Amino acid sequence: DAGQRQLGALQCGSCGMLYAPGIPEDRIQHLRHHQRLCQGLSYTGWKKERVVGEFWDGKIVLILPGDPRYALRKAQEVLALVDSELGFPAGAPPCPEPSHSNSRQNSRISPEQNPGIFPGQSHVYLFVSPGSGVLGCLVAHGISQ
Repeated sequence: DAGQRQLGALQCGSCGMLYAPGIPEDRIQHLRHHQRLCQGLSYTGWKKERVVGEFWDGKIVLILPGDPRYALRKAQEVLALVDSELGFPAGAPPCPEPSHSNSRQNSRISPEQNPGIFPGQSHVYLFVSPGSGVLGCLVAHGISQ
């Protein structure tokens, strides 16, 4: 290979990013992406987690708007990562509230406590694997006609 091995593109086995290790900018971008992905998807659990399903390969944890800050923060980290991977701009506002709904006032927590990811009474479900952290995320918004 005459020292040319570093010039080709590689795909990271854990984060999946395709990058050229011989290009310093690519290495830096990969390192940032890899750390953000690993940090956002890590899951250590907490005392009063709401497990709604357990399986041989993991469990489903439900996070509601009135949950403690650490649970909301984890949901916020995962959703920010998902938004980034889907191409949404950083810091984009959450889904707007329906104009006829006054759910912010009916919410169990005040707007100051709500980090902004829970419009109305949305539910965040995380699929968590013991060795791999968060592997899946679902955000459910209640609707009515």
